[in-house]
Amino acid sequence: MGLWDVHSHLLPEIDDGYLDRAGCIRMLEIYRECGIDHIVATPHIYNPFVRTAVERIRSTFEWAKNEAEALGISLHLGSELYIADQGVLRAIPILDRFVLVEFSLALPPPNLKEQLRKLIDDGFVPIIAHVERYVWLDPKHALVHKLKEMGCLLQGNVEAVESGAALPYLEAELLDILATDNHGNERLPLSLVQTMEKWPFVKKRMEEIW
Repeated sequence: MGLWDVHSHLLPEIDDGYLDRAGCIRMLEIYRECGIDHIVATPHIYNPFVRTAVERIRSTFEWAKNEAEALGISLHLGSELYIADQGVLRAIPILDRFVLVEFSLALPPPNLKEQLRKLIDDGFVPIIAHVERYVWLDPKHALVHKLKEMGCLLQGNVEAVESGAALPYLEAELLDILATDNHGNERLPLSLVQTMEKWPFVKKRMEEIW
């Protein structure tokens, strides 16, 4: 199975990641040193607060994939889809199966469950990114359990584990995935490995998923 980081912004000069090409290669080397051998690049799409060079995603990914392969790392392409009230949801699915999604931090989309249902009906598994950030969502809220019943997976950021923001989700064993959401922070790959060791139930779930 190997170790996975399924949420990252490592493609250089594509969205709000802070890496140029040299920085991307250096980051890939750090992931290798930490023993992470699968990385998913998930550039933002349809996020009204992030400017993304959508037209260059695939060509930049092909370059990064070749660099990763030279280091013994499998780089996969996905996207981080911002869901609001758009009529059609378009994303780059991870492994043709999973769609990483995000929302407004302050308010949920007015038709949250209906929007997620569209993805599920199309055969995809939604992964709710950095679930600990949404002020309208709480691990004790019935909505969290409804989303999981629908088939959604919950992803937490390692930095949120460190800060304590994700601990209520971990302590309730609600998280399915831990990831870095790495925008260019060189300490995050090691932090992911260490956090996974501290929370073995998440590590086990990720092994079952990936």
